Amino acid sequence: MAKRKVIWSADSSMDMIEIMEFYNNRNKSKEYSQKLYKKIQLKLQTLDFSIALPQKTSDKKLFYFTLKHIFVGFDIINTDLNVLLVIDDRRSPELVKKIISAL
Repeated sequence: MAKRKVIWSADSSMDMIEIMEFYNNRNKSKEYSQKLYKKIQLKLQTLDFSIALPQKTSDKKLFYFTLKHIFVGFDIINTDLNVLLVIDDRRSPELVKKIISAL
C-alpha cells in the first residue's frame, strides 16, 4: 500500500499545538502529548478504507474518528487526507456535538 499523504490545515495544526501545550503544562512533561501526537499520526496513516470507513458526518465528505479524547475531522481527496479539525472533546464536548450535527 502506498504511503498516504496527511495534510494538516493551518487551523488544525494550531489546534493540535494548543492541545499539546495544554498537556505539557498540566503534566509538566512533553511525554504524554508527544505519544498522543504520534498515535494520531499513525492512525491517520493506517486508516483502512477498504475494510471499514471511519465515521461520516451528515456532510458525507467529512469523516472523523476519536482517539482517546481527541476528535479528528478530515476529508479525503484521492489518497490524501486533509485534517480539518482537531478538538479535545473533554475540554469542549458541546463543541464536538455541535460540529457533528451541523455538518
